[in-house]
Amino acid sequence: MEIKVHFLDKLRLEAKFDDFTVIADQPIRYKGDGSAPGPFDYFLASSALCAAYFVKLYCDTRNISTENIRLSQNNIVDPENRYQQIFKIQVELPEDISANDRQGILRAIERCSVKKVVQAGPEFVIEEVKNLDADAQALLALKPSLNTNTYIAGKDLPLEQTIANMSAVLANLGIKIEIASWRNLIPNVWSLHIRDAHSPMCFTNGKGSTKESALASALGEYIERLNNNHFYAGVFWGEEIANSEFVHYPNERWFKLGCKDELPADILDEYCLTIYNPDGELRGSHLVDTNSGNAQRGICCLPYIRQSDGKTVYFPSNLIENLYVSNGMSAGNTLAEAQVQCLSEIFERAVKREILEGEIALPDVPQEV
Repeated sequence: MEIKVHFLDKLRLEAKFDDFTVIADQPIRYKGDGSAPGPFDYFLASSALCAAYFVKLYCDTRNISTENIRLSQNNIVDPENRYQQIFKIQVELPEDISANDRQGILRAIERCSVKKVVQAGPEFVIEEVKNLDADAQALLALKPSLNTNTYIAGKDLPLEQTIANMSAVLANLGIKIEIASWRNLIPNVWSLHIRDAHSPMCFTNGKGSTKESALASALGEYIERLNNNHFYAGVFWGEEIANSEFVHYPNERWFKLGCKDELPADILDEYCLTIYNPDGELRGSHLVDTNSGNAQRGICCLPYIRQSDGKTVYFPSNLIENLYVSNGMSAGNTLAEAQVQCLSEIFERAVKREILEGEIALPDVPQEV
């Protein structure tokens, strides 16, 4: 997580991260005004709050009331070394909580992330830079060596080169990707959560059998969503964009609503109309683009290429957003690789739907398969 600090008046400091702002000050005895907690106070509070969070999580999953649970933390300082401290966390539990749950609550506190990071001993790297925003990929701690080539079946470039290429694309756009979390709960299964350090709502998840393949998965999904404006789907983009030269893509076309709210003649094709308008009830106003909300401008459509004959079919952006969301989005080292991934995802979800709707019991797959 990127935290940017601004220097305020006297000894006051302002830290900004995600959508939050935290003010810190120093006590009067240290020449501050005592107007806010000090940085170390926030650190101590983070440990206590983290412990309480895991208590709350444990209790909520078991329908245990936290109304009469109390938790406190005290730090005991070594008189000969003030940096050597004991954090003593105490929790007061009501009598009606069972012995098993008492032990469970104590074990839950042991899971505190702050505690685990402190115990592991974080490494601090302190350096001078010319521009804080210059190295857009500085937060990607995992940087595979380009001297190693890991090939995955179905991919057109080695894993290491794929990561380098995607990182370069994002860096050139000034997007600062940070890895928010890693998970490796079972052997050979990795997952991670990445996001834009400056806009945390822009995030993706990746998974793979190695750290590198999981990172490539996450970066690929990020580029997919970026290419398709998916990070901001489902929200109104404002009047300026609604009336700009284009809303989604430069090659989009707008079609005026027909007489009596009929569908324009040049959108979709006969095959699509049998799917989306089988009973003739679909009206033009149903297909107004939701991101721009500009009904007067008409129906915003994007050009899709019909693979059977290469003809362009104009699809309303409204249909794509409402029915398909991210299904069919893809990114790849080559066009063919992206097409394979896109079709694979569509087939995968179609099969999943058949299984769920048909209540099909899947057979056991032999180990040798």
